[in-house]
Amino acid sequence: MARVTPKGVFQMVTVVTAFLFVIVLGISAQAASVLKVYTNADVNEMEKWAPEAEKVIGMKIEWSPRMGSNELWARVMAEAPNFQADMIWGFMNGHALVGTQRGFFLPYKSPVWADIPANFKDPDGYWNGYNYWYAAACVNTKLLAEKKLPKPKSWQDFANPIYKGELVMPDPSTSGTAFIAVAAIMQVYGEEKGWDLLKRIGKNVAQYPQSGSAPSQLVAQGEYAVGISWDQAIYSRIAKGFPLEAIVPEEGTAFDLESVAIFKTCKNLEGAKKLVDWLGSKEGQTFIGTFRSKVTRPGVPSLVQADANLIKYDAIWAAENQKRIMSEWKEKVVK
Repeated sequence: MARVTPKGVFQMVTVVTAFLFVIVLGISAQAASVLKVYTNADVNEMEKWAPEAEKVIGMKIEWSPRMGSNELWARVMAEAPNFQADMIWGFMNGHALVGTQRGFFLPYKSPVWADIPANFKDPDGYWNGYNYWYAAACVNTKLLAEKKLPKPKSWQDFANPIYKGELVMPDPSTSGTAFIAVAAIMQVYGEEKGWDLLKRIGKNVAQYPQSGSAPSQLVAQGEYAVGISWDQAIYSRIAKGFPLEAIVPEEGTAFDLESVAIFKTCKNLEGAKKLVDWLGSKEGQTFIGTFRSKVTRPGVPSLVQADANLIKYDAIWAAENQKRIMSEWKEKVVK
């Protein structure tokens, strides 16, 4: 057997160390060239959004399969504090606020976001909201005239027995749209009066489809006279010529702010910052505005031109109480 000299041992250790260093460098370079994101955006959106963003940030974006908002947040909570992505590109603002409280995110005050209103971003840069939508209602104007039904103007009006069998709203246990509407009622009237109103509204509901867009489609087709839905689903059908009219309850409505945040464990901080910059830029907002209801940069066009009376929505309360409210909903409203 050949005898290994101290010099030989030193050379071997040097070679192994150099080899491991090269591997580490390679892994680091790979991590820096790929930005890993979680998202609740639809697949058809991300298939267009990711390539557009890649051109700007100069690297590949690896995005998770589409997850619903609650499913996505459950994954984040399960992984904490060792997140398996660099950032979240698209999640509910209530979850962004809760994540900030729990120390999940890294602050980044992007200079690009300086011109975007303060209510759409965290003051310390832990999250930024790049687009939003609001809960709304719609009526089939043709059916209202035929059946001599009044046009509802407030959340209270949906409880009028005259609409029994003529109202359709999504199921809050499956639809974020429906939950936003329920949360709006709770925050406008308080829980006690809110539950009373929801019970009375429930007596008029003919159907609870799972999708937030379904009520606007059913009302557009003339199957029901009144529906609770969301802005883009309604206005897109008005633009197509359906006999619809949008209704924003006069007490005001709640909205969800689609947010972006960087995980504290981010391995590709340069790429994450570039994506945040692009989402707040005029170019990025203009691009997102071709897909979404409202963007947060003033003066940038989006799919819904109409503004709404938005309440001072407590998104943290909504996020922390969603599970409880949905459980009580099944007991108190859907019997």
